Amino acid sequence: MFTWAFYLAIAFALLDWASTWKGWKVRLYIAKPATLIFLILWTLQVSGFQGGMLWFGIALCFSLLGDILLMLNPRYFLAGLGAFLLAHLAFLVGFNQSPAPLSLGVMLVAVLVGISAARVIRVLRPGILQVPRGKRFLSAVIAYGLTLTLMLLSALLTLFRSDWATIHALLVSIGAMLFFVSDTTLAYDRFVRKISHGQSYVHLTYHLAQFCIITGAMLHFLG
Repeated sequence: MFTWAFYLAIAFALLDWASTWKGWKVRLYIAKPATLIFLILWTLQVSGFQGGMLWFGIALCFSLLGDILLMLNPRYFLAGLGAFLLAHLAFLVGFNQSPAPLSLGVMLVAVLVGISAARVIRVLRPGILQVPRGKRFLSAVIAYGLTLTLMLLSALLTLFRSDWATIHALLVSIGAMLFFVSDTTLAYDRFVRKISHGQSYVHLTYHLAQFCIITGAMLHFLG
């Protein structure tokens, strides 16, 4: 299952983390897209984007586009946000190919995820409104945040689905939580207060999120 493309994706992820920490811009411009390129290639090698993995392959492609847009120039922030919104919509479809059971546990998880997302928006809102075109940015961030929250909830609900093995569900759930942490850190660093080495933490959690989600999904759909 773990081909040479997987190990190259790990190698470029490590280079990306070192580059963000050390401020190596040229290496970062190579390592950041290369990580997703080889992760896409690995997914294609193993799954052929067949069956349920099609949606996860689409999500990776939109993630790569988002990575490139966010790396190019701050003015492409909304375009990058839009690309990642489409990635999360693809993840949503991938996670919801079978309906989740309705239970007290499911409802409790939904409430907790909703409260967490609402608290994040409350913290970010004043800072977002202070930037140029703040209201437009706020609307875009809320739309993105809603999609991200639904993706996180959908991943967590695999823990309640009988067709998902526990370890596979744990992997995608951890990945979705890391994605939520990564995007929250990115937004806090951009709109509220600068975090020392904030981009390093953003990239670390983002890449770990992608690896966990894709590995868990492939173990599930190809197992």
